[in-house]
Amino acid sequence: MFKNWFPESQDLLPLTWWKQHPIYLSTILAIGGVASMVLFAIVGFEAMSHFMFSFESAFQQGKLWTPFTYAFVNAPGIWTVIGCYLLWRFGEEVERHFGRRIFVKLLLVLLFVAPIAVTLLHLVGLRGMMCAGIMEIEFGVFIAFATLLPRAGINIFIATIDAWILAAIIVGVNALSCIAARDWGSLILLVTTVGSAYVFIRYQKGEIKLPTFIKILPDEPKQEKKPSAVIDEILDKISQNGFDSITPEERAILDKASKKK
Repeated sequence: MFKNWFPESQDLLPLTWWKQHPIYLSTILAIGGVASMVLFAIVGFEAMSHFMFSFESAFQQGKLWTPFTYAFVNAPGIWTVIGCYLLWRFGEEVERHFGRRIFVKLLLVLLFVAPIAVTLLHLVGLRGMMCAGIMEIEFGVFIAFATLLPRAGINIFIATIDAWILAAIIVGVNALSCIAARDWGSLILLVTTVGSAYVFIRYQKGEIKLPTFIKILPDEPKQEKKPSAVIDEILDKISQNGFDSITPEERAILDKASKKK
């Protein structure tokens, strides 16, 4: 299904065009975030509260859709608009670099990491937390951009600052704010969001490798090459790179073969 929705042949292409301007998935999501504010204003908090995620609502009240819908519970506010701009501006850069398929995987990681963290916190005794709004995803996308292009300049008023510096400042200020308020749950959510985006991009860049597991089954025995095939490979190597390119073991194989003739 994933391949049908996001074919590899169209991975680096925009979804559509508008007045000769490419429209990527990040743009559609940013527009959706703004539209969710309008919907919130129309239907009100009481109706939208059924789409927020908490452990109680999802697993005790049976609202199993909330891990998917909480991101679009956005009360009207300037910070939501700014967050949607960040999603469009920096998300498009990440999407263009890696392609739409990897960008979608990043979004899914950021979408589910908060509900998973809230659930684990509830199980260890830190209860009453919930997920609502797209801000965590938007911030995670910005962290992904700063990890991908740490030296990219971002204009702030009259100054230009590197992306990694701005990200470090924002994360540091938010962390200090959580510590000052003794809001350990929000601090853990911040760490999980930032860490997930950072690790995901580092992995996609090949800078982090997944741990390999010990093989339980023994390896299949390798079929040994025929002596003639080995000699042919050595001769090809000599013809391409010269006699000095072969190893002493390969020279011994050639000497042994010449004595048999």
